[in-house]
Amino acid sequence: MKLPLPVPAPYDFERSTFRFRMFGDDLASRWQGGGLHRVLGSGLPVRIEADGLTAYGVYTDRDRDEVAHLLGAAFDIDGFAQAFPALAARAPGFRPPLLADPFEAMVTAVTAQQISLRAAAVMRAALVRRLGRRIDRDGFEWWRFPQQDDVRGADLAGLKLSAMKMRSIAALADADLDVAHLDNEAVIAYVTRLPGIGRWTADWLLARCLGRLDVVAAGDLAVRKAVAVWFSDDPIWPERRVREAMAPFGEHTNLAVHYMLTPVGG
Repeated sequence: MKLPLPVPAPYDFERSTFRFRMFGDDLASRWQGGGLHRVLGSGLPVRIEADGLTAYGVYTDRDRDEVAHLLGAAFDIDGFAQAFPALAARAPGFRPPLLADPFEAMVTAVTAQQISLRAAAVMRAALVRRLGRRIDRDGFEWWRFPQQDDVRGADLAGLKLSAMKMRSIAALADADLDVAHLDNEAVIAYVTRLPGIGRWTADWLLARCLGRLDVVAAGDLAVRKAVAVWFSDDPIWPERRVREAMAPFGEHTNLAVHYMLTPVGG
């Protein structure tokens, strides 16, 4: 029996999960047969579809909270639509998906540094296959993303990772990444002390893992293009201009950026 998705209306499942179909298969957030397959922090494998969730084991309140986070349930879609109706109308019912684990989020960002998202997914898939845990249910196969303990001291050679990316991932595996209690600036200051972790990676941690409402990864090439196109006929803007343009969105900044990045009709 399927469980209800813990996300309020409005919610367009297909539109909200477009990135899992568009940017490659990293085995840990795996789109198969019309559903998203994940292993939650508790170790519970789940299949998430538009009409509900299948849990392969005991589904606790903690699991439900993680799925709600994954599906972007906390975003104030109604308030956003009232404040910025033209932008909200671009992708009705869209909620940005979020990762719950800072380690996975930062490794994901590190693999994507200065390369395409599809190439990054290939790298992560190799890492996940080597160090993650394989799940096989109902004819589908997916993996749990490696935990810090799985990666700590592990051999990362042969995964198409550069020496700098391997150094960064090894440092992340050793780091205390319990940062949710810190404010934005403190998070940025803390994680950018690690090798290979700059403002770009820190901003994506805030936006796509911690779900901070007022952040923008203004140094991201795709963000710089999307914001420029929304506001002007320019093909791209510098980081400073992006931050200035997004400041008026306030608590809806993160959501607004994701709406600008979302393909129309995606």
